[in-house]
Amino acid sequence: MLRTFSSLLVAAVLVAGGISRVRADDTATVTAKVPADAKLYFDDKPTQQMGAMRTYITPELRPGKEYVYQVKVEYMRGGRTMTQTGQVTVRAGQTSRVEFAEAAAVAGGGHVYTINNDLRQNGVAVYRINADGTLAEVPGSPFVSGGKGLGGGDIDEQGAIRVAGDYVLAVNPGSDSIAVLRKEADGRLTPVPGSPFPSNGNSPLSLAVHGDLLYVANQAPKFANPTTKPNLTGFRIGRDGKLTPIDGSTIEFPADRGPAQAEFAPDGKTLVVTSGFQGDDSSRIHAYQVMADGTLKEGDGSPARPNGASGTVGFSWAPAGGRVFVSNFRGSAVTLFDIDRTTAAVKQVGDAVGDNEKAACWTAISADGKTLYVANFVSNSISVFDVAEDGKLKLLGTAKRRAGSDPDTKDIELSKDGKYLYAVGSGAKEIAVFRVGADRMPTELAVGQSPMKLSAGQNVTGLVTD
Repeated sequence: MLRTFSSLLVAAVLVAGGISRVRADDTATVTAKVPADAKLYFDDKPTQQMGAMRTYITPELRPGKEYVYQVKVEYMRGGRTMTQTGQVTVRAGQTSRVEFAEAAAVAGGGHVYTINNDLRQNGVAVYRINADGTLAEVPGSPFVSGGKGLGGGDIDEQGAIRVAGDYVLAVNPGSDSIAVLRKEADGRLTPVPGSPFPSNGNSPLSLAVHGDLLYVANQAPKFANPTTKPNLTGFRIGRDGKLTPIDGSTIEFPADRGPAQAEFAPDGKTLVVTSGFQGDDSSRIHAYQVMADGTLKEGDGSPARPNGASGTVGFSWAPAGGRVFVSNFRGSAVTLFDIDRTTAAVKQVGDAVGDNEKAACWTAISADGKTLYVANFVSNSISVFDVAEDGKLKLLGTAKRRAGSDPDTKDIELSKDGKYLYAVGSGAKEIAVFRVGADRMPTELAVGQSPMKLSAGQNVTGLVTD
């Protein structure tokens, strides 16, 4: 029988770096081999030792019984926090060993996550990013989300899947729930207790996360026969991954005009939402101030109607905050909006900028904020814009995606190092891989390297990297 130690004993003995006044036969020794600069935790309690080899003494144990610690290491590589978890089992009078090697695959390239949107058993497909940008599916993928995908009609969305610290959050639009899955070091995903959690609305299709605050955009499209109006609703994310609704956080939208994307500003003080489902007269940009209790207060000028284009779908925040670049399905263009950093007042700046393609829908922006990428649904292409200091856009060019004649290019995402761009072919159930050149233009990898076909599901939804 495995028994966990109490946190009080862990704090008193392990955190003290191995100091113990009990007999050696009544304690266990744990030796840990970890990256030299890593922080090491036992049952979420931090230890103080540093170095590649570390030794710890447990509290007094009952002879003949087995005990287990949950062990975690954290360290920085390339500006990113790397996390690995595991377990170590101990017995009185014995020495146990735990070892965490450098997470080379994770540190070098990370992972790509998407939702296979299976109508019977929705799942999250996970791919390791190789050094050359190609993708390798993680064993066990797709990982069951505990809900269902959504079929039967058209949707607009961006942000259906997010990474939040140690967790991946994914929508189950066919069963009105949010899956919360813990990331393992090798890319595998494990549902947290209680997952999936009700989304407090119909057909969740976009997630916004900042710290422990989550907002869910429940689109409630007409074809899904919703029982409630579309809405935006807030949750707190617990340390254990549990989602707890925030009282008074729900904001309703007109029927069949639900939200397409919700996204926090980089500092988390404001939240922007697009809505309107491609309508000429219904496209809107909503901006909200985030209050101390997690509820939202709409800013002046919100909702704003874009001038020169319509059909608001996806958008990207400037990395410094203060403005958003919004894609417009009708007119295949991008519109720029200033968002006041404290009051969330919103106003359009300048005219819509076209990309000479068809149906601009999804966006991604480089880490330095100087390049905006826009996926064109009908043209099956990626347009690239230079972003000036004042936010003005200049079209650099367009790259075609290797695809059939049907409109099928949806979510796009850059790798964290900015060297590769990934694009979803939703109906074809595939992810295309592009190398980003010195001129910032993407070039799809050779046949055989791109696209990567998904093994299950239909109408793939959402894309995120870590």
